[in-house]
Amino acid sequence: MAASKTGGSLSEVRDSIKRIRGESERFLGQLRRETEAFARKTRAEVTTDVRKVRDELKVRGEQALRDLEARGRRVVEKLEKQVGRLVDPRNPIGSSHLDASELTARLHQLERRIEQLERELRDMIEQPGA
Repeated sequence: MAASKTGGSLSEVRDSIKRIRGESERFLGQLRRETEAFARKTRAEVTTDVRKVRDELKVRGEQALRDLEARGRRVVEKLEKQVGRLVDPRNPIGSSHLDASELTARLHQLERRIEQLERELRDMIEQPGA
């Protein structure tokens, strides 16, 4: 019984090796064809491809920047509303332990940080090689 299991698993291993060999040969053939096609491309075609990729990355980066700016605006608006509620004189809990000038300073600090992040992202988009 042990011999039949060994024989069965050996044939399974052989079948797996054949299948893997066939898949690897197909993959190498595809790789060879793609490499040959790339080698046949002219400099102009390669430049065109690079420009397409660059333009697509630029569009994606600009969209990401717009999304970040919108998200930043929403965060600031939400924070301003929360600060407004906390320093509201009708709110006895907020007015007793929070200083409006400290909250305003913190809000300005957060706005500056958001602007700094936006500039960094914009710089990264404008300098694709960096």
